[in-house]
Amino acid sequence: MYVFTDNNKFGQKLMEKFGWTKGKGLGANEDGKVDHVKVSVKTDQRGVGCSVSHADNWIAHQDDFNSILENLNQSNTDSQLGSTPGEVISLETKSKNSKGRMHYKKFAKGKDLSSRTTEDLNCIFGVRKTKSGDNTPQCISEENSDCESQRENEDSGGLKTIRSSDSVQEYFAKKMAALKKITD
Repeated sequence: MYVFTDNNKFGQKLMEKFGWTKGKGLGANEDGKVDHVKVSVKTDQRGVGCSVSHADNWIAHQDDFNSILENLNQSNTDSQLGSTPGEVISLETKSKNSKGRMHYKKFAKGKDLSSRTTEDLNCIFGVRKTKSGDNTPQCISEENSDCESQRENEDSGGLKTIRSSDSVQEYFAKKMAALKKITD
């Protein structure tokens, strides 16, 4: 194996300025590795630095962790079955009954959504009220271009959308014809 030895390397010159000499290790006590980093061929799919025993330990730890999670999920479902499903505990009473005060009263009251009405929740989450009346305009004359293209006005979520059976080319052709009539 051939190792390139050039004494004019920038890193080597810099280290020699600080007192390092060839053959000494790196570090404060100069007891670091003296040899080059050696590359070894990996023929398996394990990660860098992983050995067979390490992989077995990892699998064992993963199995232990999965069993702990399984036990927690089982105990969580058992505790949920004992409580009534319709019961909602407010954040304010929960923080008041806790051992160490976790929230100030105003903070807990402001964050507690269990005491809010559905109208308040709709305002908080940005849900708009639906309009009771349908505001679709009726076509009075058949000569109207809106009636010819069979447009439908819909009010969905506060946005007015227009659907047309015309293609884009037909739409712009009608617009150009209307502009020509106005200019003539």
